[in-house]
Amino acid sequence: MNRAYYGWLAGSTLSVLGDTALFFALGWAATGIGPRVAALVLTGFTLPRAVLLLLGGVLGDRIGPRRLLLACGATVGTACFLLAVAVGIRGSSAGLLLTIAVVVGTVDAFALPAAGVLPRLFVPDDQLPRAMAQRTSATQLITLAGGPLSGLLVATIGLIGALVLDGLTFAVQFFVLLVLRPPYDVSPTQRDRQSVVREALDGLRVAVGDPVLRMVLAVVALVAAFVLPVTSLCVPLLARSNGWAAGQAGFVVAGNVCGGLLVTVLVARFGTFDRPGLTGGIGCLVAAIGIAALTVAPSVPLAVGATLTQGVGVGLFTSHLAPVFVRSTPRSHLTRLQSLLSLVQTVPLIASTNLLAALDIHHALPLAAAATALAGLTLLRVEPGRDYLPKSISKVG
Repeated sequence: MNRAYYGWLAGSTLSVLGDTALFFALGWAATGIGPRVAALVLTGFTLPRAVLLLLGGVLGDRIGPRRLLLACGATVGTACFLLAVAVGIRGSSAGLLLTIAVVVGTVDAFALPAAGVLPRLFVPDDQLPRAMAQRTSATQLITLAGGPLSGLLVATIGLIGALVLDGLTFAVQFFVLLVLRPPYDVSPTQRDRQSVVREALDGLRVAVGDPVLRMVLAVVALVAAFVLPVTSLCVPLLARSNGWAAGQAGFVVAGNVCGGLLVTVLVARFGTFDRPGLTGGIGCLVAAIGIAALTVAPSVPLAVGATLTQGVGVGLFTSHLAPVFVRSTPRSHLTRLQSLLSLVQTVPLIASTNLLAALDIHHALPLAAAATALAGLTLLRVEPGRDYLPKSISKVG
């Protein structure tokens, strides 16, 4: 791994701290108004991503992922500072919370596909699984600290503090990426360009035509729909139902991160198992057990144990399937395929978030657990009998 990669990793990971604090603060403030407002705010974050992700993927392949990330970093950093001023003047109303979610979600639509392929531009393909695991480990370590810090921010200076922190971390990320040059950078395509729609459809054609990409996209869609709302929506609602404070809810969220961190640190050191589909399926089943346990957790320590189990399962799933997807992507379609990966996590999330918000929390969590288990059983059924996933992808180190 070269020094440029570690430099980018440091700047990118720092921005996660701001994102974690802001997302938690948004969820906490919105659930204080009501469950349906919370679902609306979360939808305001995911809907722009769903609409604009394919455009972000096309733009990344046209101008290059690094250039697109620089533009996104400058935009969202500036927006965070301006929105902090607005919150200080008008307070945390439902309309302003929705505005913040829409702004951040819009920029994310362009930034996510580019950020997803950056590791491949810094390291050769044989080092990609470990590089991605290092990135995930660093991200989860910062997110782990971000859980309790988010609760502290909410208790002290609230949403304003989270917005300022996010703006500062994006400023650092921008300047780090500005001075770095990825050794395997992709030059913008010089061929005659088609329309945005046709280029986006071409990315869809590549994904549907490849059995590996197609399988990963389908399973990720199901897992994202019912795992992502657990920490963003269900934990705050469960905390309020049980009378837990914001700081305690932050520790419950941190349990999920800690479990995932444990897995990705091991993968970064030793590599992945030889059968990623089998391991990913087992990971989904472990995550389902954790989510189900969260439903009946009577105290904060037991809830932390449940989310820790969930995090271990999700870590097994993502650390084994994400490198398969990136390495299977043609270099000519890097950000377009990443935009599809983000899209299949976003569109189902819109429906599932509103569905779970409409249910009692003690009915929502069992539903999320059942859907996650279904994804695991699908991987276990498909992987042994069909060659959808490569038998060996990253046994390195």
